[in-house]
Amino acid sequence: MTLAEELRFDMNRNESISSAGSLGDSCSASAPPPSGLFGSFDSDSAHDSGLFGVDELDGTFQLVLASLRALPATDAIATIGRYGRMLTAAEADIIAEHRKSGATPRETEKLIDHGGKRSKRDRKQRAKRGETLRNNPDLKDDIETGAVSEEQLDDLANADAKTGGAASQDPGLIDEIRNSNPDQSKDTIRDFVNNHNKPDAETEHERQRRLRKVSRFRTKDGLEAIMAEGDKATIDSIWNLIKSHANELYRKDGGRDIPLSKHPRTSAQRMFDAFAQRCGGQSAGTRASAGGTSSGGGRPAIVIGATLSDDGEIVDPHLFGSGPLPQSVFERYFCNATVTGSIFGGNGQPLWQGRNHRRATPAQYVALTARDGGCVLCRAHPQQCEAHHILPWNAPGKGKTDITNLALLCPDCHHMVHETEQTLFQDAKSRWKLRPATPEETAPKHKPPPSATEGRPTRA
Repeated sequence: MTLAEELRFDMNRNESISSAGSLGDSCSASAPPPSGLFGSFDSDSAHDSGLFGVDELDGTFQLVLASLRALPATDAIATIGRYGRMLTAAEADIIAEHRKSGATPRETEKLIDHGGKRSKRDRKQRAKRGETLRNNPDLKDDIETGAVSEEQLDDLANADAKTGGAASQDPGLIDEIRNSNPDQSKDTIRDFVNNHNKPDAETEHERQRRLRKVSRFRTKDGLEAIMAEGDKATIDSIWNLIKSHANELYRKDGGRDIPLSKHPRTSAQRMFDAFAQRCGGQSAGTRASAGGTSSGGGRPAIVIGATLSDDGEIVDPHLFGSGPLPQSVFERYFCNATVTGSIFGGNGQPLWQGRNHRRATPAQYVALTARDGGCVLCRAHPQQCEAHHILPWNAPGKGKTDITNLALLCPDCHHMVHETEQTLFQDAKSRWKLRPATPEETAPKHKPPPSATEGRPTRA
Protein backbone atom coordinates (compact mmCIF):
# COMPACT_ATOMS: atom_id res chain seq x y z
CA MET A 1 0.00 0.00 0.00
CA THR A 2 1.45 3.38 -1.00
CA LEU A 3 1.49 6.41 1.29
CA ALA A 4 -1.33 8.06 -0.67
CA GLU A 5 -3.43 4.90 -0.31
CA GLU A 6 -2.65 4.72 3.41
CA LEU A 7 -3.65 8.35 3.92
CA ARG A 8 -6.82 7.89 1.89
CA PHE A 9 -7.66 4.77 3.91
CA ASP A 10 -7.17 6.63 7.19
CA MET A 11 -9.24 9.55 5.90
CA ASN A 12 -12.12 7.30 4.84
CA ARG A 13 -11.96 5.38 8.09
CA ASN A 14 -12.12 8.58 10.12
CA GLU A 15 -14.88 9.98 7.89
CA SER A 16 -16.87 6.86 8.78
CA ILE A 17 -16.15 7.44 12.44
CA SER A 18 -17.19 11.09 12.09
CA SER A 19 -20.41 10.05 10.34
CA ALA A 20 -21.19 7.62 13.12
CA GLY A 21 -20.49 10.39 15.61
CA SER A 22 -22.84 12.75 13.77
CA LEU A 23 -25.59 10.12 13.87
CA GLY A 24 -25.03 9.81 17.58
CA ASP A 25 -25.21 13.58 17.99
CA SER A 26 -28.91 13.53 17.13
CA CYS A 27 -29.45 11.49 20.27
CA SER A 28 -26.87 13.07 22.57
CA ALA A 29 -25.33 16.38 23.57
CA SER A 30 -21.83 15.40 22.44
CA ALA A 31 -19.84 18.20 20.79
CA PRO A 32 -19.45 17.86 17.00
CA PRO A 33 -15.99 17.20 15.58
CA PRO A 34 -13.97 20.37 14.96
CA SER A 35 -14.70 21.94 11.59
CA GLY A 36 -11.83 22.72 9.28
CA LEU A 37 -9.87 19.58 10.23
CA PHE A 38 -9.42 18.92 6.53
CA GLY A 39 -8.62 22.56 5.74
CA SER A 40 -10.14 23.49 2.38
CA PHE A 41 -10.64 19.85 1.42
CA ASP A 42 -12.89 19.42 -1.62
CA SER A 43 -13.89 15.75 -1.63
CA ASP A 44 -15.41 15.89 -5.14
CA SER A 45 -12.29 17.22 -6.82
CA ALA A 46 -10.05 14.87 -4.81
CA HIS A 47 -12.09 11.81 -5.74
CA ASP A 48 -12.30 12.89 -9.40
CA SER A 49 -8.53 13.17 -9.75
CA GLY A 50 -7.67 10.41 -7.32
CA LEU A 51 -4.99 12.69 -5.83
CA PHE A 52 -4.87 15.33 -3.11
CA GLY A 53 -3.59 18.87 -3.41
CA VAL A 54 -1.42 20.51 -0.73
CA ASP A 55 -4.37 21.82 1.29
CA GLU A 56 -6.14 18.46 1.18
CA LEU A 57 -2.95 16.67 2.23
CA ASP A 58 -2.42 19.08 5.13
CA GLY A 59 -5.93 18.51 6.39
CA THR A 60 -5.75 14.75 5.99
CA PHE A 61 -2.39 14.61 7.70
CA GLN A 62 -3.74 16.52 10.70
CA LEU A 63 -6.44 13.88 11.02
CA VAL A 64 -3.82 11.13 10.71
CA LEU A 65 -1.75 12.76 13.48
CA ALA A 66 -4.79 13.00 15.73
CA SER A 67 -5.55 9.33 15.06
CA LEU A 68 -1.95 8.32 15.79
CA ARG A 69 -2.02 10.08 19.15
CA ALA A 70 -5.14 8.14 20.07
CA LEU A 71 -3.50 4.77 19.36
CA PRO A 72 -1.62 2.65 21.94
CA ALA A 73 2.05 3.69 21.98
CA THR A 74 3.34 0.50 20.31
CA ASP A 75 0.82 0.76 17.46
CA ALA A 76 1.49 4.48 17.04
CA ILE A 77 5.28 4.07 16.84
CA ALA A 78 4.95 1.14 14.40
CA THR A 79 2.61 3.16 12.16
CA ILE A 80 4.80 6.27 12.32
CA GLY A 81 7.77 4.12 11.34
CA ARG A 82 5.86 2.74 8.35
CA TYR A 83 4.76 6.20 7.20
CA GLY A 84 8.29 7.53 7.80
CA ARG A 85 9.80 4.89 5.51
CA MET A 86 7.28 5.73 2.78
CA LEU A 87 8.03 9.45 3.08
CA THR A 88 11.80 8.82 2.97
CA ALA A 89 11.38 6.72 -0.17
CA ALA A 90 9.06 9.31 -1.73
CA GLU A 91 11.49 12.19 -1.07
CA ALA A 92 14.47 10.27 -2.46
CA ASP A 93 12.42 9.25 -5.51
CA ILE A 94 11.35 12.86 -6.18
CA ILE A 95 14.97 14.03 -5.87
CA ALA A 96 16.07 11.26 -8.25
CA GLU A 97 13.46 12.31 -10.82
CA HIS A 98 14.57 15.94 -10.42
CA ARG A 99 18.16 14.96 -11.25
CA LYS A 100 17.00 12.84 -14.19
CA SER A 101 15.24 15.90 -15.59
CA GLY A 102 18.62 17.61 -15.96
CA ALA A 103 18.81 19.55 -12.69
CA THR A 104 22.32 20.32 -11.45
CA PRO A 105 23.49 19.26 -7.96
CA ARG A 106 23.15 22.88 -6.80
CA GLU A 107 19.60 23.11 -8.15
CA THR A 108 18.81 19.83 -6.40
CA GLU A 109 20.04 21.20 -3.07
CA LYS A 110 17.87 24.28 -3.61
CA LEU A 111 14.89 21.97 -4.10
CA ILE A 112 15.72 20.14 -0.87
CA ASP A 113 15.78 23.49 0.96
CA HIS A 114 12.01 23.67 0.42
CA GLY A 115 11.68 20.89 2.98
CA GLY A 116 12.53 23.28 5.82
CA LYS A 117 15.57 24.46 7.75
CA ARG A 118 18.47 22.16 6.89
CA SER A 119 22.23 22.19 7.30
CA LYS A 120 24.52 22.03 4.29
CA ARG A 121 25.51 18.51 5.34
CA ASP A 122 21.88 17.39 5.53
CA ARG A 123 21.10 18.82 2.08
CA LYS A 124 24.04 16.97 0.59
CA GLN A 125 23.07 13.72 2.31
CA ARG A 126 19.50 13.87 0.97
CA ALA A 127 20.87 14.64 -2.48
CA LYS A 128 23.07 11.52 -2.19
CA ARG A 129 19.97 9.45 -1.37
CA GLY A 130 18.37 10.69 -4.57
CA GLU A 131 21.49 9.77 -6.56
CA THR A 132 21.38 6.27 -5.09
CA LEU A 133 17.74 5.79 -6.12
CA ARG A 134 18.63 7.19 -9.51
CA ASN A 135 21.28 4.45 -9.81
CA ASN A 136 18.99 1.72 -8.51
CA PRO A 137 15.25 2.58 -8.60
CA ASP A 138 14.36 -0.85 -7.14
CA LEU A 139 15.65 0.36 -3.77
CA LYS A 140 12.47 2.44 -3.39
CA ASP A 141 10.44 -0.69 -2.60
CA ASP A 142 13.12 -1.89 -0.14
CA ILE A 143 12.96 1.42 1.72
CA GLU A 144 9.16 1.45 1.86
CA THR A 145 8.97 -2.11 3.21
CA GLY A 146 11.80 -1.59 5.70
CA ALA A 147 14.12 -4.14 4.06
CA VAL A 148 16.61 -1.25 3.80
CA SER A 149 16.46 1.22 6.69
CA GLU A 150 17.00 4.96 6.42
CA GLU A 151 20.37 4.56 8.12
CA GLN A 152 21.37 1.83 5.68
CA LEU A 153 20.26 4.01 2.78
CA ASP A 154 22.59 6.77 4.02
CA ASP A 155 25.49 4.32 4.39
CA LEU A 156 24.82 3.01 0.88
CA ALA A 157 24.55 6.55 -0.51
CA ASN A 158 27.89 7.47 1.06
CA ALA A 159 29.41 4.30 -0.40
CA ASP A 160 28.01 5.23 -3.81
CA ALA A 161 29.74 8.60 -3.59
CA LYS A 162 33.06 6.84 -2.93
CA THR A 163 32.66 4.13 -5.59
CA GLY A 164 31.09 6.07 -8.46
CA GLY A 165 27.68 4.46 -7.92
CA ALA A 166 29.02 0.88 -7.90
CA ALA A 167 27.73 0.10 -4.39
CA SER A 168 24.01 0.49 -5.09
CA GLN A 169 24.31 -1.54 -8.28
CA ASP A 170 25.99 -4.55 -6.69
CA PRO A 171 23.34 -7.28 -6.17
CA GLY A 172 25.42 -9.15 -3.59
CA LEU A 173 25.90 -6.06 -1.45
CA ILE A 174 22.21 -5.11 -1.63
CA ASP A 175 21.23 -8.66 -0.60
CA GLU A 176 23.59 -8.51 2.40
CA ILE A 177 22.12 -5.16 3.46
CA ARG A 178 18.56 -6.51 3.21
CA ASN A 179 19.47 -9.44 5.47
CA SER A 180 21.53 -7.54 8.06
CA ASN A 181 20.76 -5.03 10.77
CA PRO A 182 22.19 -1.49 10.30
CA ASP A 183 25.16 -2.15 12.62
CA GLN A 184 26.15 -5.32 10.78
CA SER A 185 25.71 -3.84 7.32
CA LYS A 186 28.09 -0.94 8.13
CA ASP A 187 30.96 -3.43 8.11
CA THR A 188 29.72 -5.05 4.90
CA ILE A 189 29.47 -1.67 3.15
CA ARG A 190 32.84 -0.54 4.47
CA ASP A 191 34.49 -3.74 3.21
CA PHE A 192 32.89 -3.21 -0.22
CA VAL A 193 34.28 0.33 -0.42
CA ASN A 194 37.72 -0.78 0.78
CA ASN A 195 37.89 -3.59 -1.78
CA HIS A 196 36.60 -1.36 -4.58
CA ASN A 197 39.20 1.32 -3.83
CA LYS A 198 42.03 -1.07 -2.92
CA PRO A 199 44.47 0.09 -5.66
CA ASP A 200 44.50 3.57 -4.12
CA ALA A 201 45.17 2.47 -0.52
CA GLU A 202 48.93 3.07 -0.64
CA THR A 203 48.52 6.47 -2.27
CA GLU A 204 46.09 7.60 0.44
CA HIS A 205 48.42 6.29 3.13
CA GLU A 206 51.31 8.29 1.69
CA ARG A 207 49.15 11.45 1.58
CA GLN A 208 48.14 11.00 5.22
CA ARG A 209 51.75 10.35 6.24
CA ARG A 210 52.90 13.51 4.50
CA LEU A 211 50.37 15.58 6.46
CA ARG A 212 50.96 13.95 9.87
CA LYS A 213 51.32 16.29 12.85
CA VAL A 214 50.74 16.72 16.58
CA SER A 215 49.50 19.97 18.05
CA ARG A 216 48.77 21.30 21.53
CA PHE A 217 45.97 23.72 22.32
CA ARG A 218 43.48 24.78 24.99
CA THR A 219 39.83 23.77 24.64
CA LYS A 220 36.80 26.03 25.10
CA ASP A 221 36.41 24.49 28.59
CA GLY A 222 39.91 25.64 29.57
CA LEU A 223 41.46 22.16 29.35
CA GLU A 224 44.88 21.45 27.90
CA ALA A 225 44.71 19.14 24.86
CA ILE A 226 46.96 17.28 22.44
CA MET A 227 45.71 16.34 18.97
CA ALA A 228 47.51 13.81 16.77
CA GLU A 229 46.66 13.62 13.07
CA GLY A 230 48.10 11.18 10.57
CA ASP A 231 47.67 7.95 8.65
CA LYS A 232 44.84 5.58 9.55
CA ALA A 233 47.10 2.61 10.31
CA THR A 234 49.16 4.49 12.90
CA ILE A 235 46.14 6.15 14.53
CA ASP A 236 44.34 2.80 14.69
CA SER A 237 47.39 1.23 16.31
CA ILE A 238 47.70 3.99 18.92
CA TRP A 239 43.98 3.96 19.65
CA ASN A 240 43.88 0.18 20.06
CA LEU A 241 46.80 0.26 22.50
CA ILE A 242 45.10 2.96 24.57
CA LYS A 243 41.77 1.10 24.52
CA SER A 244 43.51 -2.12 25.56
CA HIS A 245 45.24 -0.33 28.44
CA ALA A 246 41.96 1.32 29.49
CA ASN A 247 40.32 -2.12 29.57
CA GLU A 248 43.03 -3.25 32.00
CA LEU A 249 42.29 -0.23 34.19
CA TYR A 250 38.57 -1.05 34.02
CA ARG A 251 39.22 -4.54 35.37
CA LYS A 252 41.59 -3.12 38.00
CA ASP A 253 38.85 -0.68 39.06
CA GLY A 254 36.46 -3.57 39.68
CA GLY A 255 35.13 -4.38 36.22
CA ARG A 256 31.67 -5.93 36.19
CA ASP A 257 32.00 -7.10 39.79
CA ILE A 258 30.88 -3.69 41.09
CA PRO A 259 28.38 -1.11 39.71
CA LEU A 260 29.84 1.56 37.43
CA SER A 261 28.72 4.19 39.93
CA LYS A 262 31.19 2.68 42.43
CA HIS A 263 34.16 2.84 40.06
CA PRO A 264 36.79 5.43 41.04
CA ARG A 265 36.79 7.00 37.56
CA THR A 266 34.64 7.33 34.47
CA SER A 267 35.26 5.64 31.13
CA ALA A 268 36.60 8.92 29.68
CA GLN A 269 38.93 9.38 32.66
CA ARG A 270 40.23 5.83 32.24
CA MET A 271 41.01 6.58 28.58
CA PHE A 272 42.96 9.70 29.61
CA ASP A 273 44.86 7.78 32.30
CA ALA A 274 45.63 4.98 29.82
CA PHE A 275 46.94 7.54 27.32
CA ALA A 276 49.07 9.26 29.97
CA GLN A 277 50.46 5.97 31.30
CA ARG A 278 51.30 4.68 27.84
CA CYS A 279 53.08 7.90 26.94
CA GLY A 280 54.91 7.82 30.28
CA GLY A 281 55.94 4.19 29.86
CA GLN A 282 53.78 3.01 32.78
CA SER A 283 51.55 -0.04 32.85
CA ALA A 284 48.28 -0.87 34.57
CA GLY A 285 50.02 -3.50 36.70
CA THR A 286 51.07 -5.87 33.90
CA ARG A 287 54.01 -5.82 31.53
CA ALA A 288 53.42 -5.41 27.80
CA SER A 289 55.33 -7.50 25.29
CA ALA A 290 58.57 -6.24 23.79
CA GLY A 291 56.78 -5.45 20.56
CA GLY A 292 54.21 -3.31 22.34
CA THR A 293 51.36 -5.20 20.78
CA SER A 294 49.91 -7.10 23.70
CA SER A 295 47.92 -6.12 26.74
CA GLY A 296 47.75 -7.60 30.20
CA GLY A 297 47.09 -11.30 30.48
CA GLY A 298 48.67 -11.96 27.09
CA ARG A 299 45.78 -10.51 25.12
CA PRO A 300 47.01 -8.75 21.96
CA ALA A 301 46.10 -5.11 21.35
CA ILE A 302 46.63 -5.39 17.61
CA VAL A 303 45.45 -8.32 15.50
CA ILE A 304 46.34 -8.31 11.79
CA GLY A 305 45.01 -10.74 9.23
CA ALA A 306 46.40 -11.62 5.81
CA THR A 307 45.99 -14.20 3.05
CA LEU A 308 48.65 -16.65 1.95
CA SER A 309 48.53 -16.81 -1.84
CA ASP A 310 49.18 -19.95 -3.91
CA ASP A 311 52.76 -18.86 -4.59
CA GLY A 312 53.50 -18.30 -0.89
CA GLU A 313 53.15 -14.49 -0.86
CA ILE A 314 51.33 -12.76 2.03
CA VAL A 315 48.67 -10.51 0.47
CA ASP A 316 45.62 -8.43 1.42
CA PRO A 317 46.73 -7.49 4.96
CA HIS A 318 44.09 -5.89 7.17
CA LEU A 319 43.80 -4.68 10.75
CA PHE A 320 40.81 -6.34 12.40
CA GLY A 321 38.24 -3.76 13.47
CA SER A 322 39.67 -1.08 11.17
CA GLY A 323 40.26 -2.17 7.58
CA PRO A 324 42.99 -2.87 5.00
CA LEU A 325 46.62 -2.02 5.73
CA PRO A 326 48.99 -0.58 3.12
CA GLN A 327 51.65 -3.19 2.28
CA SER A 328 54.48 -0.99 3.60
CA VAL A 329 52.79 -0.66 7.02
CA PHE A 330 52.09 -4.39 7.17
CA GLU A 331 55.73 -5.16 6.42
CA ARG A 332 56.79 -2.88 9.29
CA TYR A 333 54.42 -4.65 11.69
CA PHE A 334 55.49 -8.03 10.36
CA CYS A 335 59.13 -7.33 11.24
CA ASN A 336 58.29 -6.43 14.86
CA ALA A 337 55.50 -8.81 15.82
CA THR A 338 54.97 -12.36 16.98
CA VAL A 339 53.24 -14.31 14.21
CA THR A 340 50.60 -16.75 15.49
CA GLY A 341 48.20 -18.92 13.52
CA SER A 342 44.55 -17.91 13.80
CA ILE A 343 43.16 -21.40 13.18
CA PHE A 344 45.42 -23.25 15.61
CA GLY A 345 47.23 -21.66 18.53
CA GLY A 346 50.74 -21.14 17.12
CA ASN A 347 52.32 -21.51 20.57
CA GLY A 348 50.34 -24.62 21.35
CA GLN A 349 47.43 -22.97 23.18
CA PRO A 350 44.32 -25.04 22.43
CA LEU A 351 41.26 -23.37 20.93
CA TRP A 352 39.02 -26.09 22.36
CA GLN A 353 38.98 -25.89 26.18
CA GLY A 354 35.86 -28.02 26.79
CA ARG A 355 34.74 -27.68 30.43
CA ASN A 356 38.28 -27.39 31.81
CA HIS A 357 38.21 -23.57 31.86
CA ARG A 358 35.33 -21.12 31.89
CA ARG A 359 37.09 -18.08 30.45
CA ALA A 360 38.43 -17.70 26.93
CA THR A 361 42.21 -17.81 26.58
CA PRO A 362 44.23 -15.10 24.80
CA ALA A 363 44.73 -17.53 21.88
CA GLN A 364 40.98 -18.02 21.60
CA TYR A 365 40.47 -14.26 21.67
CA VAL A 366 42.88 -13.87 18.72
CA ALA A 367 40.95 -16.52 16.81
CA LEU A 368 37.61 -14.85 17.64
CA THR A 369 38.96 -11.48 16.49
CA ALA A 370 40.08 -13.03 13.20
CA ARG A 371 36.76 -14.83 12.72
CA ASP A 372 34.22 -12.27 14.01
CA GLY A 373 36.09 -8.97 13.51
CA GLY A 374 34.17 -7.35 16.38
CA CYS A 375 30.77 -7.60 18.05
CA VAL A 376 28.75 -9.96 15.87
CA LEU A 377 25.56 -7.93 16.49
CA CYS A 378 26.55 -4.24 16.46
CA ARG A 379 30.09 -4.48 14.97
CA ALA A 380 31.78 -2.71 17.91
CA HIS A 381 35.58 -2.84 17.81
CA PRO A 382 37.04 -6.18 19.02
CA GLN A 383 38.96 -4.38 21.78
CA GLN A 384 35.59 -3.52 23.35
CA CYS A 385 34.26 -7.07 23.14
CA GLU A 386 33.96 -10.07 25.42
CA ALA A 387 33.93 -13.76 24.54
CA HIS A 388 30.34 -14.95 24.91
CA HIS A 389 29.34 -18.60 25.39
CA ILE A 390 26.61 -19.29 22.80
CA LEU A 391 25.39 -22.18 24.97
CA PRO A 392 26.02 -20.67 28.44
CA TRP A 393 28.58 -22.34 30.68
CA ASN A 394 26.13 -22.56 33.59
CA ALA A 395 23.01 -23.45 31.55
CA PRO A 396 21.48 -26.93 31.91
CA GLY A 397 23.05 -27.79 28.54
CA LYS A 398 26.53 -27.08 30.04
CA GLY A 399 28.22 -25.03 27.33
CA LYS A 400 31.92 -25.53 26.62
CA THR A 401 34.71 -22.98 26.22
CA ASP A 402 35.35 -24.10 22.66
CA ILE A 403 35.95 -21.76 19.74
CA THR A 404 32.81 -23.16 18.08
CA ASN A 405 30.73 -22.16 21.15
CA LEU A 406 32.15 -18.64 21.48
CA ALA A 407 31.35 -15.35 19.77
CA LEU A 408 32.45 -11.75 20.33
CA LEU A 409 29.87 -9.41 21.87
CA CYS A 410 30.30 -5.88 23.20
CA PRO A 411 29.17 -5.37 26.85
CA ASP A 412 25.83 -3.80 25.83
CA CYS A 413 24.89 -6.59 23.41
CA HIS A 414 26.22 -9.20 25.86
CA HIS A 415 24.00 -7.87 28.62
CA MET A 416 21.00 -7.66 26.25
CA VAL A 417 21.36 -11.27 25.09
CA HIS A 418 21.38 -12.59 28.65
CA GLU A 419 18.70 -10.28 30.05
CA THR A 420 16.26 -11.05 27.23
CA GLU A 421 17.10 -14.79 27.34
CA GLN A 422 18.05 -15.08 23.68
CA THR A 423 20.73 -17.12 21.94
CA LEU A 424 22.96 -16.54 18.92
CA PHE A 425 22.89 -18.60 15.75
CA GLN A 426 24.18 -18.24 12.19
CA ASP A 427 21.88 -18.39 9.17
CA ALA A 428 22.64 -20.18 5.89
CA LYS A 429 24.99 -17.34 4.86
CA SER A 430 26.81 -17.30 8.22
CA ARG A 431 25.09 -14.08 9.37
CA TRP A 432 24.65 -13.89 13.13
CA LYS A 433 21.02 -13.71 14.32
CA LEU A 434 19.10 -13.97 17.61
CA ARG A 435 16.28 -16.30 18.63
CA PRO A 436 14.61 -17.10 21.98
CA ALA A 437 16.73 -19.50 24.05
CA THR A 438 15.33 -22.90 25.02
CA PRO A 439 15.30 -23.92 28.72
CA GLU A 440 18.46 -26.00 28.05
CA GLU A 441 20.17 -22.84 26.69
CA THR A 442 19.10 -20.46 29.47
CA ALA A 443 21.52 -19.68 32.30
CA PRO A 444 20.12 -19.18 35.83
CA LYS A 445 19.54 -15.58 36.86
CA HIS A 446 22.45 -15.07 39.20
CA LYS A 447 25.91 -13.60 38.94
CA PRO A 448 28.64 -16.23 38.55
CA PRO A 449 31.62 -16.05 40.95
CA PRO A 450 34.76 -14.40 39.51
CA SER A 451 37.34 -16.77 38.05
CA ALA A 452 41.08 -16.47 38.34
CA THR A 453 41.63 -18.08 34.96
CA GLU A 454 43.99 -16.06 32.80
CA GLY A 455 42.46 -14.39 29.75
CA ARG A 456 39.59 -12.19 28.76
CA PRO A 457 36.66 -12.12 31.26
CA THR A 458 33.81 -14.12 29.78
CA ARG A 459 30.17 -13.88 30.79
CA ALA A 460 28.34 -17.21 30.71
